[in-house]
Amino acid sequence: MDNSNNQGSQARLLIAAALSMLVLFAWSYYFAPKKPVENVNQATTTAPEAATTNVPATQAVATVASEQPTETPLPDTVPNRKVVIKSELYEVTFDSRGALPVSWIILKNKSPMGEYPVFADGSNNDSRKPLELISKKAFEQNPPEVPFRLATSEQAINSLLNERNYRISTSEDTIALADGEECKIEFLLEVGNGLTAKKTFTFRGNSYVADLSIEVLRDGKPVPDTKLAIGASIGDHAIKHHNFYHIESEAVANIGGDIRRHQGNYSFKFENGDRSSLKDSGEVDWVGVGDAYFAMVAIPTAERPREVEYTAYKYEVQTEPFYDSIFKWIIRSPKTTETRHLVTAYIPIAAAGETTRIYTGTKDYFTLSYYNKLLSDSAGRNIDIVHFINFSNYSIIRPITTFLSIPILYALHYINTLTHSYGLAIIIFTFLFYSLLFPLRWSQSRSFKKAAGNAPKMKEIQDKIKDLQKKGVPIDDPRMRSLQMEQLKLTKDALPIGGCLPMILQFPLLIAFYTAITISLDARQASFLWLPDLSAADPWHILEFAFALSMVLAMKFTPTAPAVSPEQQMQQKMMTYLMPVMMLWVMWTAPSGLLLYWLFGNIVSFGQQMLINRMNKTEQPPDARVVDKVPANAKRVKAKLSDA
Repeated sequence: MDNSNNQGSQARLLIAAALSMLVLFAWSYYFAPKKPVENVNQATTTAPEAATTNVPATQAVATVASEQPTETPLPDTVPNRKVVIKSELYEVTFDSRGALPVSWIILKNKSPMGEYPVFADGSNNDSRKPLELISKKAFEQNPPEVPFRLATSEQAINSLLNERNYRISTSEDTIALADGEECKIEFLLEVGNGLTAKKTFTFRGNSYVADLSIEVLRDGKPVPDTKLAIGASIGDHAIKHHNFYHIESEAVANIGGDIRRHQGNYSFKFENGDRSSLKDSGEVDWVGVGDAYFAMVAIPTAERPREVEYTAYKYEVQTEPFYDSIFKWIIRSPKTTETRHLVTAYIPIAAAGETTRIYTGTKDYFTLSYYNKLLSDSAGRNIDIVHFINFSNYSIIRPITTFLSIPILYALHYINTLTHSYGLAIIIFTFLFYSLLFPLRWSQSRSFKKAAGNAPKMKEIQDKIKDLQKKGVPIDDPRMRSLQMEQLKLTKDALPIGGCLPMILQFPLLIAFYTAITISLDARQASFLWLPDLSAADPWHILEFAFALSMVLAMKFTPTAPAVSPEQQMQQKMMTYLMPVMMLWVMWTAPSGLLLYWLFGNIVSFGQQMLINRMNKTEQPPDARVVDKVPANAKRVKAKLSDA
């Protein structure tokens, strides 16, 4: 969310900061309060209780606690080290400085449905880039905004916890874990002023779940108000530019059974600069950060916190030229910049050594479903991280899209295992589904054809009503009411409810199919014909224009309710030609897998309609000939009494 008055807001912020410093200096000079511990990183700020502020979580609490360490910390003499933990699923590099991960690479997706390697966006057979989850931009922040940072109410402690070198319990620089093996690594910090900290990680070779226990003690007592950071912006950072379908990383939490989502561009208000924060209140079941296909989730195993805080940092990046709409493509006006956000979630922890489980891996439905059971069994409560997947932003329709999307995922996955082509799986699935709708489409065509026979009579009634209106006949006149009742009866026949059933059935399935394609890890980087990635837009836009053209043909040859007035005829023409143009605009950056489904569906519908039109063709005698008008020499035949 961009602010046009950003520079003015920053100027006002600097003036306010200068005045605040002046007041604080005068107060400290005349009233001489106890001097707080100096923050080596940044000035301390007090956050208001409002839901949205521009203060990071590490500064979003009171700056001066009732007790602070009075002894000077010992110098940081621990040598800097890095240690790498590697398995078939991931490769993680930790830095002893802050005991923080500086690289987290996902190597493979593994679920009960199968396994396959994963690579960063833009990879191909000739160039396979590692899928790095930690943002490079996060390292440019001061301090770096990487996962597992600790935040307390005292900035001096935060600096010690996140910037000092920890002693690492292992002397190995690289730890390779085979399937079934696990390792425990301790990071120890002793500052010398009564403050100690310990981070203990347990990694497993065949699992995306790691255990993390944290102790932060001052004089042997846990430091209160300690928070654990998840993020910033875990996801595939090789994406060149984001859109509605390839989203930025977002913070997601399960708060009392309700899924809360916070994207940097929609949820946060950047009113006074480039930083903002907000909070969610309620029992926190889990919280994490991730993009469309990858995530890091923290799951408390003991007492669940009652609040979670999120921060966002907004920045601009230069991108390769791209067209974000068909209009920009037509006028050849590409975008070369993009606003992005670093989003972080802060979850409160007891800091007394309790375990927090960390899931870091893919958002594949089959993978998350498998870990749901493992996490639920170990935590002793139902944990459903499947809903980290965005089945819908709207809680009202989320149960419907979830109910429909999951069978589609299973069907596409099964067909894909047979064809070894996700594009072909989409085509086969589309053909099977539209074949199931064929009887309903046939019934629809017959209904509309039958209703079309009422069009001349409907026109006759409308002309009679207009004549009566010209003569000044009131609307409650018996003649007018009789015509209106007859018109209403014909209208009901002209709009059969059964004729709309195929369209009604296709609409929720289209939404569910869109959901399935945008969340399916199988579709990501799946190539088909000229399409390099079925989860991304067609780079040549052939599919978009073919889809719009097929939509025009499908609408022209599909029978509709008879248009008995010039206004209705104009409306039908506008729907036939204007709707495809509107859909071309809406679907310009849509996943090519979704457009492939819709395009092939239109082709199948067109073929079915041609067959139905042939089957429903009115039978005529062999010698009969249809003419536009009665010949002048034709003799009028009187109807027989028996026929009358």
